[in-house]
Amino acid sequence: MSAPLRLGIIGAGNLSSRRIYPCLHSIDNLVLAAVCDLDEEKARRNAQKFGGERVYTDFRRMLAEADLDGVVVCVDPRAHEALAVEVMEAGLPVYTEKPPAVTAAGARRMLDTSRRTGRLCMTAFKKRYAPAYVKAKAIVDGLDFGPPHLLSIDYASGPYNNDPANPRRWFLLDFALHIIDLTRFLFGEVAEVFAWEREQTAYAVSLRFANGAVGTLALTSHRDYAVSTEKVELTGGQGRMMTLANSVELTYWQDRQVKAWHSPSFSTAGGDSLIETGFQGELAAFVAACRGGGDALEPPSAIASSYRTMLLYEAIKQSAEAGGQAVKIPTE
Repeated sequence: MSAPLRLGIIGAGNLSSRRIYPCLHSIDNLVLAAVCDLDEEKARRNAQKFGGERVYTDFRRMLAEADLDGVVVCVDPRAHEALAVEVMEAGLPVYTEKPPAVTAAGARRMLDTSRRTGRLCMTAFKKRYAPAYVKAKAIVDGLDFGPPHLLSIDYASGPYNNDPANPRRWFLLDFALHIIDLTRFLFGEVAEVFAWEREQTAYAVSLRFANGAVGTLALTSHRDYAVSTEKVELTGGQGRMMTLANSVELTYWQDRQVKAWHSPSFSTAGGDSLIETGFQGELAAFVAACRGGGDALEPPSAIASSYRTMLLYEAIKQSAEAGGQAVKIPTE
């Protein structure tokens, strides 16, 4: 067996402690070599709980001393860009929570650094790794589905305060960004958007895809976190249609017959599976890419794709702020 992959994690807050660290045990031949957090007590807590070898409060010292093969960044989104760039400049692949940066320009800087250094930069867009959406993507790309025609998504959360000083509290950039990325993942690049919003808490978005398909997104933070709303409907060729609900349920109809489905059963309250929601899959994809070196396949949410998601996000935001003005997405 090859030597274990040595992973360092920057961040030991609530999200990473609930959603990233618990996935480590499911990946073979992986060592949590270092835990870094400005709060040393949190770093020590996670190192003790999840088997970390060393604890740091200075990430640069961690990069210099811990003999790492890859780094996970799960901190305030405003720090993602700078940390990712430093990690790549230090010669290591990096995985950041979403968003990759708070602007498309920031994501572009990360992409340019990745290309210049030859180091992987990946964003944790978990829905790309959820088994139901992986299956949906395979169906859409298959010959039987036919040309994509219509995508419709209804997605909702509980309240956001949309604090102008804190991008982490922006509904569109935080919660809704998963759906903005999922839109591209399922149906391809978007050529043009028209968007309307009310008080940054409700968005109606019309999409025209480069492949000719059309779509709509209904996004709001005026519902409740306790009542999941994630309804996705995809239409392909005549008689080809697919529905997905809450990241885990999939049904695909072809000529009035169910041809594929995904409906896991859970033994835990609420059914919040780290596998079915994509957290385990995204971390496993990063580790596999780190192990594969230059021969590894680029993960679906590598920075080149995440950058384009940020372009789509900014186009939606720009269109909404302009009262529904059409905005075209740069093709690069």
